[in-house]
Amino acid sequence: MNVVITESQYLQILRENQENEIEQTFSNSKEFAKKIVSDAKKQYGIDFSFLTTWGSVIGGFVGPITNYMEGKYPNLSETDITLISFGIILTFFSSNKEKLNKVLQIIKDKKLVTFFDRALMKSYDLRDALVGFLESLNVTFSKVSNMVAYTFLVPLMPLLKDISEMDLDQKQIEFIAMGISHYTGGIIASNLLSTVVKKIIKRFKS
Repeated sequence: MNVVITESQYLQILRENQENEIEQTFSNSKEFAKKIVSDAKKQYGIDFSFLTTWGSVIGGFVGPITNYMEGKYPNLSETDITLISFGIILTFFSSNKEKLNKVLQIIKDKKLVTFFDRALMKSYDLRDALVGFLESLNVTFSKVSNMVAYTFLVPLMPLLKDISEMDLDQKQIEFIAMGISHYTGGIIASNLLSTVVKKIIKRFKS
C-alpha cells in the first residue's frame, strides 16, 4: 500500500533526520576527544581533564586535523597520530605548559617534529578560516578562547548547508538553531549561538 504524505509532513521528516544527524555529530566529536585523551594517558601517562561540554569543541577541531594526517601520511602509526593530536589539543585547549612541553619532548624523541609542525600549521589554518567566515557574518570575538569555542561548528557545516537547501520556514530554522545551542551545554550564550547558526544557514542559502 502506498502512503501519501503532505509536503509539510515530508519536511518534518527531513528536519527530524537532520536533528538526529546533528546530535550524532556532537556525540562523535565528544567520543573522539575522549579517545585521544584516554589513549594518550595509557600510552604516555599524561593526564588531561576537560569539561564534558568542551568535548564537542575539542573533537570538532582536532578531528579534521587527525583525518588530514591519516590521509596525508599513511606511514604514521595510530600511536603517532594520537600523540600529535594530543599535542594539538594541549596547544589550543590547555594553559599547562609543563604538560605541553612533556608531549613536545616525546614528539621530538620519536622524530615526529616535522609532522607535528605541519599538523599545527593546518590547525591554525582551520581556526583562521572558521574565524574569517564567522567575522564575515559580523560575529565578533572578545578573546582567543572565545574564537576557539566555535570550532564545534566545523563538522556541522555540511549539515547546515543541507538544511539551507530545505524549504524550511523561519520557525523551523529557529528550532534547529536552538537545538544546536542546547547540545553545546552553554559554552556560548544560546541566543548568540542561535543567531550565528541562522546567519550561517542564510549565507548558505545565498
